[in-house]
Amino acid sequence: MMVKPVSEGLPSDEIVRRIEKALVFGGGTHNWDDIKNGLILGKYQIFWNQHGACITEICDSPQVRYLHCFVVAGELPGVMDLHEQVENHAITMGCKYMTTSARMGWQKVLPKYGWKKTHVVFVRDLQGLNHE
Repeated sequence: MMVKPVSEGLPSDEIVRRIEKALVFGGGTHNWDDIKNGLILGKYQIFWNQHGACITEICDSPQVRYLHCFVVAGELPGVMDLHEQVENHAITMGCKYMTTSARMGWQKVLPKYGWKKTHVVFVRDLQGLNHE
């Protein structure tokens, strides 16, 4: 198997383009303006390097605080260099664990970083359905 070499880095507009693409794959719940506003308000955190970005959110449930990584976009393996920084932030913020919801290809990458699959996410598209 041939490993693709990591590039010298991506221009910032390409990182934003890849974030926007990831947001579409993620179900269209956010757009780039939503992310920017969330970052300004402190609702989201962004970690980046010359290979990509990770956008996270600290979630407080009644019993536990955790960090949810909801966008990871860029070039592997360079973007995974952010993992330790994100993990340290979660620990500093008092999070018990980290979660993510990702495309199927990530199940080949994440176990190398200590992640395990605990759930499967199902989606039911309701557009066009009418139960009246």
